[in-house]
Amino acid sequence: MNLFKKFNSAFTSNLSMFVVLTALLALMFPSFFTPLSGYVSVLLQIIMFTMGLTLKASDFSHVLKNPTSVIMVSAIQYLFMPLSAFAIAKLFGLSGDVALGLIIVGSVPGGTASNIMALLANGNVPLSVSATTVSTLLSPFVTPLLIATYGGAFIEIAFWPMFLSITQIVLVPILLGLVVSHLLGDKSEKIKTAMPSFSSMAVLLVLAGTVSVNRENLLTGGLTVVLAVLVHHLLAYAIVYFIYGLFNASAITKRTCAIEVAAQNTGLSASLGLTHFSPEAALAGAAGTIVHTLVGMMFGSLCAKKDMKEVQEGKASARARNARSTVLQRTY
Repeated sequence: MNLFKKFNSAFTSNLSMFVVLTALLALMFPSFFTPLSGYVSVLLQIIMFTMGLTLKASDFSHVLKNPTSVIMVSAIQYLFMPLSAFAIAKLFGLSGDVALGLIIVGSVPGGTASNIMALLANGNVPLSVSATTVSTLLSPFVTPLLIATYGGAFIEIAFWPMFLSITQIVLVPILLGLVVSHLLGDKSEKIKTAMPSFSSMAVLLVLAGTVSVNRENLLTGGLTVVLAVLVHHLLAYAIVYFIYGLFNASAITKRTCAIEVAAQNTGLSASLGLTHFSPEAALAGAAGTIVHTLVGMMFGSLCAKKDMKEVQEGKASARARNARSTVLQRTY
């Protein structure tokens, strides 16, 4: 068990490296990974099931104890992200299904990888989990509406098929996971230790399938989409830090909420693009998986290093004060 915990920790902490490696392999050997694109929805259902399996009553009680931050995260996520995606699509001259793909990325809930990033950043993990849960449970109702509102400027959108799709992919597996977790009771704790790695592996398979079917699009016009996704992602960090700065929020709260808003469920966006539109509509989702993971893990690492530096500086200052006090005592 200890060996598995070490593997689990090493795998999740080096997730960004595995994301890049997976994307490169899918670009180099597309025919090998293309069949995975037909199982994207199933893989996402597995990810959502594992999310439901790992949820605890405390995750929901945290929402009740501290509703303001969770509500603010969901509000920023569902108000700013799709609007900024629409504006960036226009700014970068994206059109058709490619532009729609970016809007889908901006309209989906937070991704489960945000919880790993929050942990790496020494953030408020219970807040991250609660915010992910709330935005995910809202997604069957909110996401199709946002996609229809903003995506309708580029292509005709049908609301109800997406509502049913998101319900099947997101809501049903989460509820099923909660039921299984409740039935297993304490026995589920051993299973839960494997869930972060299991879920991350499923994300990598989704990425491989999405990248492989979009190989030509990524090689020809992928740079523009990647830049658009990157700008969209970085704006999320900026807006959260600005808004939470107005309320004098703690550094831990700001970094946690920034990660939560910025790290979207790009796997879900890719699935919606592939299922309801075309491979081009999944392009931003594929790029987003790479960009969101790389930036999020880098941000988390920088936050952790900053905290360590502050601790070391604090210890050095304490030693200096103690030494000064000792000298004064000896002098007088």
